[in-house]
Amino acid sequence: SSGALATTNPATSVTSSSATLNGAGNPKSASAQGWFRYAATDPGSCSDGFGSRAPYSGYVNLGAGNTDVAFAQSISGLSPATTYYYCTIASNSYGTGYGTVQSFTTPAMAPSVSTSGATNLTRTTAVLTGYGVPGGDATTGWFRYSTASPGACNDTFGTRAPTMGGSNLGSGSSGVNFQQAISGLTAGTTYYYCAFASNSIGTVWGSVASFITPSA
Repeated sequence: SSGALATTNPATSVTSSSATLNGAGNPKSASAQGWFRYAATDPGSCSDGFGSRAPYSGYVNLGAGNTDVAFAQSISGLSPATTYYYCTIASNSYGTGYGTVQSFTTPAMAPSVSTSGATNLTRTTAVLTGYGVPGGDATTGWFRYSTASPGACNDTFGTRAPTMGGSNLGSGSSGVNFQQAISGLTAGTTYYYCAFASNSIGTVWGSVASFITPSA
């Protein structure tokens, strides 16, 4: 008998945060197991030491035949707009086989955003704050505010701040705090506001929050 053989096949069901890894293993007539390794950095060649293992613990039982046995493993917790490298590993008591390293790239996704507090309140000014997660694509953040509650946030109510453009939130997948100073407010007045974030995939908004300008 000889060591098991492994073949890496194209990934399927690729989303912004998950994918299915596919491969095959030939047990070469000895009881064999199969699994995958993956990482966001290219290992150059397949080994059982790089990145993360899938399944995280254990393996897929490939039997003890002498033909290729296809198997798959879903992985999650991936970052958007990121290239991942992976390979198939199959092992029996005589040796371990490694498939070629292949790759897939997760698509970008629409950002997420939440409305944070209003700070530095004076009778006529305030600073609005928000928190956005870009989703792997160049993302811009801004606010809208009004003395009339919009009920639910939308990109047409009140005054846009700034009037054009907004804060550059980058194109990563980590959260970014952003803020915008507003002025020309009326003392002793309730203002309603919400945060927005937009990239080429879509525009989203946070919940409606409010603050009251001091009356004196």
